[in-house]
Amino acid sequence: MYEMLDNFLEYLRLNKRYSENTIEAYARDISYLIEFLLENNQKIEDINSKLLRDFSIHINKKRQLKPSSLRRIFSSLKSFSKFLYKNNLISKNFGKYIVYPKLPNNLPKFMDEDKIINMLNYIENQIISNKNPKKSLKKIRDNTIIFTFYLTGLRISELVELKISDIVNDTLVVKGKGGKSRVLPIHPLLKEKINEYLKIRKLLMTKETNLLFVGNTRNGGISQRQVRNLVYKYTSIVGNKINPHGLRHTFATHLLNDGNDIRVIQDLLGHSSIGTTQRYIHTSLKRLKDIYKKYHPHA
Repeated sequence: MYEMLDNFLEYLRLNKRYSENTIEAYARDISYLIEFLLENNQKIEDINSKLLRDFSIHINKKRQLKPSSLRRIFSSLKSFSKFLYKNNLISKNFGKYIVYPKLPNNLPKFMDEDKIINMLNYIENQIISNKNPKKSLKKIRDNTIIFTFYLTGLRISELVELKISDIVNDTLVVKGKGGKSRVLPIHPLLKEKINEYLKIRKLLMTKETNLLFVGNTRNGGISQRQVRNLVYKYTSIVGNKINPHGLRHTFATHLLNDGNDIRVIQDLLGHSSIGTTQRYIHTSLKRLKDIYKKYHPHA
């Protein structure tokens, strides 16, 4: 079974050109099923709707997963099953038995503009007032990362994989999900921050790398975990703790509130479906309703 998994991962790497982070996620998700099958003396050929239900109960009990995480695992399994069936490695496509759990209709979290401004001002002041040169340099990098999230709407995986060579004149060439590339304009304020960071970038490098944001990982970059922690840290300071994806939502929501076309926002975010982008309409409408209820004298 693990040989089948290896073949599938190689297919994702060579044919789909998925990032290593995405491939690792597929490997992890599918390994859960293989471990379950081995523990119960079952084979992939034995998979039916009942076995998948048992697996769902098992993995949910063992790892206490959110519905979104369970959906991701089943999505990985569906792709795995389709690959095996198309390549005649199994006689039936067990993906047809997969039933996705329903997701709660949660609206994306985002930050108000005044809180974003307060947060950015706080980081700027930290850079100026910090007496420790090394920490001050890291603050410049962290400041640039926050600005990049807010002014481009990048995913965290896209940000940590950015290379210096991806900066072309006043644009950023971003490799998104499924190896799809998009070109984003660099806001003048972001350009200023990147130029300031590039002046001190070498002083933070632990090894030679073409990655834009450097740190102490094996490839010389900064890890997703480090980025997530610094976003939590700075957003908490202004009382609006959100993750990097929340800054992506903030970018989109502020653009929509300023009257930008949703199709343009879809292109900037790299969404393949307009339905995904339309969630921001609901966010903005909810925000308007909250303001109306709070301030209208007869609400």
